[in-house]
Amino acid sequence: MIYLKTFIWLILFRVISINGQQVTTLNGVIQGRIEYSRRGISFNAFLQIPYGKAGRFESPQPADPWEGVLNATSNNLVCISQVPAQAPFIESEQCLVLNVYTPKLPSEKNVSLPVLYFMHGGGFILGTGAFDFLGPHYFMEYEVIMVTINYRLGLFGFLSTEDKIISGNFGFKDQQLGLKWVQDNIKYFGGDPTKVTIFGESAGAASVSYQYLNKNSEGLFRAGIALSGSALSPWGYQRNARKYAYQMASYLNSSFNENSTTTQIRELFLSVTPQKLRDASWRIPTPVDQLMEGFLFSAVIEMDHDEAFLSKSMYHAIEQGHALRYPLMIGIASEEYILNVYDLDIFKKQLAGYDDNVTMFVNDNMHLTDQATREAAGNAIRAVYTDGLLQDNLGRGVKYFSDNSFGRGILQHAKLQSNYSDVYFYQFSYYGTKPGVRPDIPGADRVGHVDDAAYMWVTKNDSNLNDFPESDIVTSERFLTLIVNFATSLNPTSCNTELLGIKKWPTVKPDNFLYLNINDTLEVLKDLKKDIHPELVAIYEKYAIKPYETF
Repeated sequence: MIYLKTFIWLILFRVISINGQQVTTLNGVIQGRIEYSRRGISFNAFLQIPYGKAGRFESPQPADPWEGVLNATSNNLVCISQVPAQAPFIESEQCLVLNVYTPKLPSEKNVSLPVLYFMHGGGFILGTGAFDFLGPHYFMEYEVIMVTINYRLGLFGFLSTEDKIISGNFGFKDQQLGLKWVQDNIKYFGGDPTKVTIFGESAGAASVSYQYLNKNSEGLFRAGIALSGSALSPWGYQRNARKYAYQMASYLNSSFNENSTTTQIRELFLSVTPQKLRDASWRIPTPVDQLMEGFLFSAVIEMDHDEAFLSKSMYHAIEQGHALRYPLMIGIASEEYILNVYDLDIFKKQLAGYDDNVTMFVNDNMHLTDQATREAAGNAIRAVYTDGLLQDNLGRGVKYFSDNSFGRGILQHAKLQSNYSDVYFYQFSYYGTKPGVRPDIPGADRVGHVDDAAYMWVTKNDSNLNDFPESDIVTSERFLTLIVNFATSLNPTSCNTELLGIKKWPTVKPDNFLYLNINDTLEVLKDLKKDIHPELVAIYEKYAIKPYETF
C-alpha cells in the first residue's frame, strides 16, 4: 500500500512538473512547465512566447494578444535558415518567439532578478533559441532569469537592396523588438527590467555590439556580453548586398538584369515561396575565404531613413564614442579558427594559395585596389606570422586565420570601447573534454570557436556534466559565475571569489590591456597578442584607407 501511494504521488508530481505555472503577460495568460537543473533544482520554463510578427522584408511589429491560455510548454518553431530544419522543428516566416526561464516567480518575498537576454550564433543564417539547443539548466542554479529568442535569419533577416525598398538588418530589428517585450513583460516572471544584460556568441556576439550602435536600444538593457564576435569582425558586415540581391533575382527570373528596379526585385521576391528564395541564395558562389570577409547575409549600412537600424560606419561610431556607453564583457577563444581545421593536407593547400597570392591576406576592409599596394600590405601581414611561407608553419597559419576572423577586430573593439565605458576582456583557454577533440598542431592552441558554449548550455543529446572530469565542472561553474555576477552587479568578480580564485578582474584601459585568462585557473594577464596585434594595427595605419567599417 505504501508503494502504491508513493507511485501515485510520483505520477501526480510528474503531471504538476509538466504543467508548471501560469503567468499573465500584457498579451495574455501563458502556461509553462517545470524543468530541473543538473543538481535537481526546479525552474520554470515558458516556451515559444510570441513577441512579434513581420511581413517578408518588413520591420517587425509587436505580437497580437491572444484569448484564453497560451500553451507555452513546447518549443519546435524556428525561423527559416539556409539549411532546412529537421523534425520535430517547424520552419516558418512567422517565427518571432522567445523563451523565458526563471528559478522563481514573483512574490512578496522574492526580489526581482537580473535578466540575461541571449542572442544565438550561427553566422546569421542558422540557429535558434529553442530549448533543445540552448537548455538553460546550468544557469538556473543561479539567481538570474534567462531569455532566449528567435530572430529572422539568412535572406529573410538580412537581404538588402541597399535602399529603402529592402533595407536589411531585419534580424537586428527583431532582437530589439524582443528587448522591448522584455521591458514590458519580464516583471511578470520575476525579472528586473532595469537589470537586463544582452548576451550572445559568435553572430550573437556581433549582434550584441550592433545593438550598442543603435540609438533606439538605449534603455532596453544596461550591459552586454559578447563571446567571440563583434560588429568589427569582418564576417559580420556585407558590403555587396545589392549585387547579391540582383544575382538572386536573375536566378529566379532570367529577364532580370542591372536595369531592373529594386521595387521589381522586391515584388519578385514576394511572389515566390520561401524554399525558392532559399534555393536561389544557394546559387550565389561564396568561397570560404570570401565568406570570412563578409557573410552573404549579415549587417549592412543602410541609407538614412526612419526605420534604419544602422546607417554609419561601425568602426567610426565605436571610435568616436557614438556607441552606447554601457559596460561590456567581451572575449575570444585562445584559437578560434582551430574548429575549421579538419584535414591538415587541405589546410596546407589553403595556406599555399595565400602564399602564392599574398593579396589574399588583404581584407576588403582595408579598401585597397592598387595591386602594388595590396601586395605590399599582404607581404607585411604575412611577415607578422612568419619569416617564410605560412604553408611551412601550420600553427602560425591557424593563428593568422584566428586573428583575421576574430582576434583582430574583437581586440580592437575592446580597446576603442574602453575609452568610454568599463570593458572586461577574457580569453577562454581551457581545453577540456566536453566540446570534443581539436587538432594538435604545433604552434597553435586547441580551444576553438564556441567551445566555451559547452560549459554554458545543455543540448538535447547532451551528457550530464557530472559525467565529465571535475575540472570541466569547475570551469563551467567559474564561467557562469563571472557571467551572472556581471549581470547582477556589473562586476564579474563581485562574489564567489573563493570559487573564482581571484579577487578582481581589472577593466581594459586604452594604455593598459589587462585581461582574464580562463584556464584550469583564472589569471589576470597583460597585453594579449602583444607580438601580433600592435603590428597589425600599424599595418592598417600605413596601408588601409579610412574610414574602416570593420577591422
